[in-house]
Amino acid sequence: MNNMMQLKVWLDETEPEIWRRLIVDPRLTLEQLHTVLQYSFGWTNSHLHQFHEDDGTRYAIPSPLDDDFDGPIIDERKTLLATVFDHKNKTITYEYDFGDSWMHIVQFEKMIDRETVVYPSQTFIKQGKGVFSGKVRAAMCIAGDRNGPPEDCGGIWGCQRIIELKTNPSATRDEDDRKFLESLGDWDPQQFELSVINQDIGRVRVKKAFADM
Repeated sequence: MNNMMQLKVWLDETEPEIWRRLIVDPRLTLEQLHTVLQYSFGWTNSHLHQFHEDDGTRYAIPSPLDDDFDGPIIDERKTLLATVFDHKNKTITYEYDFGDSWMHIVQFEKMIDRETVVYPSQTFIKQGKGVFSGKVRAAMCIAGDRNGPPEDCGGIWGCQRIIELKTNPSATRDEDDRKFLESLGDWDPQQFELSVINQDIGRVRVKKAFADM
């Protein structure tokens, strides 16, 4: 299949904006998009997640413990991107970590022909070597800006505080700040490496059940 979806995804309320532009096969499921987003933003898949639409429709992996007060949950493992993104500029929300509540806005920009896409050179090269080996990709990140936040940092407010500490260590107020800053290691809010992201995203493949669609 040459027809691919171009999506823009950004973390809501981040300033400067943390965002990614993705090219994805419409035969991928929402569960697989979850995996792509985890790789794209540097998350570690350590928390629960769900997708939801403006009308309240929710997608996740259903559980007997789900509360149906907000309506039933549709199985993301069986829901294709082509079904959800049924018109241009359609947006849904991907929520990761119900504690920190990271809200990613996913927007369907347009359909494209994979053969005509001009990829940035950084998409393919890592340490001077091509990382794609000519394989057909089911998903790829072609643009973006800034590093995803560290896990368990306290949501948007916590992320802003971390960036302040990283860019201005003199803003450290107490011992807790110093310990937290040390725990971040070499995490850099400015870091964004297409080749690293795409090496991980390359593991995502169209499921056999949908390959002939």
